[in-house]
Amino acid sequence: MEESESWSQDEPITKAEGLTLLNRLKSKLAKSDLEKREKAFEKAERYINNASGIDAVKKKSFYSTRKDKSIRVDIEVLGGRAFVAVILLILAFSIWKLL
Repeated sequence: MEESESWSQDEPITKAEGLTLLNRLKSKLAKSDLEKREKAFEKAERYINNASGIDAVKKKSFYSTRKDKSIRVDIEVLGGRAFVAVILLILAFSIWKLL
């Protein structure tokens, strides 16, 4: 199965945006596929929530079980930065406006 959500954009993606995209991906899956990946999605969500900004290139896979590596959820940051806290973006924007 191959489903994905792209987040190519100029600004770093926030944690909230990352979680929204993760939920959008979940909504694309058939109920049986979602059930198989429930634990993997929980791990991916925890990863995003605990991130303090991830620099590219970072690829991380989350598995539902240790036995079956084919049932997984992948997060790939191929360029830029991802899962930054909104407060950092507001601060950076504020500094930029002062210049």
